[in-house]
Amino acid sequence: MSFFLAKVPVGTQLYHGTPGSEPVEGMEWLAFEPEHALIFAHARGPRHPGPPPGEGHHDREADEMDQKKYGDQQHQRPFQAPHDADLNNEEPKHGFLHTYAPKRPLNLLYIDGMSAGKTQNGTLDTQDILLLNWTSVPDNGMWSERERAQTLCNFTSTIWENKIDGILRMEGGFEIILCHFERDLEVKSIMPVVENGWPGSGMMGGWQYYKAITERYHGIGGERVELDYDNFVSAFEYDGLDLWRNNVNSDVPMPRLENAKAEDLEKIRTAVGDMILKSDTENKKQKKVNWQSTADLLITRYSTPLHQLHTSATLRSNKEDFSAYLTALLRPFIDYTSRNTTLETTRCISQMVPTLPSKPTLAHKTIHHITSEVCITLLTTLDITSTSLSRSVGPKNPHPSHALDLIDKLVAYLQWTTWKQCPTCSDEEICFIPIWPMGSFEDHAEPKCRGKSEARGRNGYWGRWGPGRRPPPDKGGEEMKGGEVQLQLEL
Repeated sequence: MSFFLAKVPVGTQLYHGTPGSEPVEGMEWLAFEPEHALIFAHARGPRHPGPPPGEGHHDREADEMDQKKYGDQQHQRPFQAPHDADLNNEEPKHGFLHTYAPKRPLNLLYIDGMSAGKTQNGTLDTQDILLLNWTSVPDNGMWSERERAQTLCNFTSTIWENKIDGILRMEGGFEIILCHFERDLEVKSIMPVVENGWPGSGMMGGWQYYKAITERYHGIGGERVELDYDNFVSAFEYDGLDLWRNNVNSDVPMPRLENAKAEDLEKIRTAVGDMILKSDTENKKQKKVNWQSTADLLITRYSTPLHQLHTSATLRSNKEDFSAYLTALLRPFIDYTSRNTTLETTRCISQMVPTLPSKPTLAHKTIHHITSEVCITLLTTLDITSTSLSRSVGPKNPHPSHALDLIDKLVAYLQWTTWKQCPTCSDEEICFIPIWPMGSFEDHAEPKCRGKSEARGRNGYWGRWGPGRRPPPDKGGEEMKGGEVQLQLEL
């Protein structure tokens, strides 16, 4: 739901998988991890058939037929699967892994969330509904991908006046839609690669691919991307968008733009354009603040305490222990010789974030607001439990339910991902969460460490265009023509 200006430094290694050995020209996709690009680095071969002409939307019977026909590989049908040999028993050909590096810093528009996931869960709303202003959301997100990317690239050279070079998004790994390969990149290497037989494993890209992308849960790493946190646009800043009334099936509410009015979308679209067009001016200003590190500092301090106050039966059943825990946590901010709620709240907030200036940035306002919610809730909860404790008959009497309610509501509001993190996994396990196109509802609600055999075949969270789904009837034959487009869709 948010848009950031991003910059990729000169010399950053980026990867592209393809059947071809010639340097890429024009618009194409780049991956930050070679394992991501390797999914598409295979030889051309026999294509999978699309649905028969005129066939309607798939149904359960059709899916069951697909399962019988394709087994665990069926979710790979939109892509060109590797082959041990072609139908004439010729020697297998190679695919190619291209390595590129920017000749100059790449200026990109980062669209946050799982914005490269071709789903019906709203992952494409910020592109299809907002930026592209498509009057109806395509029912064929994956098969509209090249049209989507090309239109965004057309924007870069027209309404965005060449201020950006492409789009940064995330799916199973971070990717760049780069509009001019030959202009912006130098070739580092083009290497033939052997197949790893991943379709037979039932896991797109194979196990090593999943291990590679889970290493990036906390960021791309290596300073390969610099985000401008002082200047960004977020749909969450706009009132009246009706984001939460939708049919996305998840364990927590998920936002969509499908109910937003045209005039509200235009306001956000204009704000994104203004941000891009003013990027040269903003870049010349003083050093920017890394608000991500400020947010990380807040979460690091309060994530574990809030989790304990929310889940510990020992603390929640004992007034004295609950009060003592809060007292220790908030001790740096309280002068017990002269209690002052305003000063205590200010001290608590100021530890994390500076006082708001007259014209704060969106990031500053947001982090200040979240920090205020945390500090006010904890200080209020301490006051309730301390007062109750001084008037109670015994320390083991249940303390006021209002104190627990305040903590529980704060935790529900924050939804910090630290509370869903897996414990340390073994060397041959990963913390498995839904990353398009894989993952189940269970994996989103309660991620767990899973090994290769446990992770295989887990899907369903992403809806119709996750694994095991058929291409739309109006696109199957046309888009699969020539058997190559399925590779070109991504990297």
